[in-house]
Amino acid sequence: MGPAIFERPHRGSWCLMLIATLLLGCGDATPFPAERSVVDLGGRPVDPLASTPRATVLVFTTPACPIANRYAPEITRLHERFASDGVRFWLVYADPADDAAAVATHHAAYEFPFAAVRDPEHVLVERTGATVTPEVAVFDPHGRMLYRGRIDDRFVAFGRTRPTPTKRDLEDVLDAIVHDRPITARTTEAIGCFIP
Repeated sequence: MGPAIFERPHRGSWCLMLIATLLLGCGDATPFPAERSVVDLGGRPVDPLASTPRATVLVFTTPACPIANRYAPEITRLHERFASDGVRFWLVYADPADDAAAVATHHAAYEFPFAAVRDPEHVLVERTGATVTPEVAVFDPHGRMLYRGRIDDRFVAFGRTRPTPTKRDLEDVLDAIVHDRPITARTTEAIGCFIP
């Protein structure tokens, strides 16, 4: 038998690797970097995950995405169902090209009953891994992401939809949270407009 390909690391190196691994594993609970920010519709920095009573839902959108716009009634319905149980919703405008006026107009036109933020530096996009609109991410009060993906399975592919969804992924996750049922963190594939 030939010589071993890997040598056992020095104890000090092993400790450094363990510390680095632990720090990387806590990435979902770290605060936003000070030099980058998410802003509310008035341009003030805000952290949507700073105060989470039971869960926070980030709904990624852009004014120009027809698929995201079609989900406005469903998102409003889910907000009305779960807000009283301590679930906070935030609309996240993810296209850096959308200025504050366009975002405010869109938010008002669809009569969203919850707050919105702009993510021009993709702080939330990078933290969640969101790639399309509409896509949602659900966080617990400790900043851990429990779910990322589609709202439901109404959209099968671009141009292909079901009359009604057969799976309501977001609603199922929120229902489990408010009824204290165990949740395994997971992701699903969302169909929508790519986040630029």
